[in-house]
Amino acid sequence: MKNGYKELKIELKLFAKEMKEFLEADPLLIARPGETDLLWCFNEPSVLDKFVTTCDSDHNEGFSTCRFDMSPAGRANFHGYLDTRVPKDGRIKKAGYCAIRSKRVRKSFKRETTYNWSLYNTLVLKVRGDGRSYLLNISCEGYYDITWNDIYHYVLYTRGGPYWQIAKIPFSKFVLGSKGRLQDKQSRMRFDKVTHFGVSCGDKINGPFNLEIEYVGLEFDPTHEEEFAYEMYKTDKYIVGV
Repeated sequence: MKNGYKELKIELKLFAKEMKEFLEADPLLIARPGETDLLWCFNEPSVLDKFVTTCDSDHNEGFSTCRFDMSPAGRANFHGYLDTRVPKDGRIKKAGYCAIRSKRVRKSFKRETTYNWSLYNTLVLKVRGDGRSYLLNISCEGYYDITWNDIYHYVLYTRGGPYWQIAKIPFSKFVLGSKGRLQDKQSRMRFDKVTHFGVSCGDKINGPFNLEIEYVGLEFDPTHEEEFAYEMYKTDKYIVGV
């Protein structure tokens, strides 16, 4: 009963916050061109609790390790060691990945919800990398279980050295994949049903990696009119060779 009372107080605070945001919301709200609205600003350790880390060694499928903590500069630091060695179990053929992913966003009383990014068309990150390439991942809510593994990907190339870089990636450039495989039949992302955002390292290069992140945000670029950068065509149901 004590634990339930504590949980009730937390949920009531979330509910009061929801009502306040609903009453203060502007029905004519639009995204201002050129302004970046921050999703996560990694300026304090509490923001890191909104993400979880995973790697192949967590599932006994490899030997990679990773962490997500504060850097000496006071920003989020995704770092670890990528190891492509394959366990000798006769089952696993490939190994070597590390990733972070945001936790599922929810409302009060344990109600799951999604992010609504329909006002924006560009993802913005301020990062300081080590010269390696990283994979940006965005998941959307799917009704059928066959779509639960669908993720939209984009490769982020980083510069080595002491300088920060700002990457602006249009959502139209994200390509659809499932379980790490790019799909022949592509489709646009559902901006109003985004569930997770993440970053993964799996470039098949053994060694340490380090990616500092200052913030992740969204922006509306009125000059970008492209809806989807990849072909969306349908093949005949039955194809007979001649």
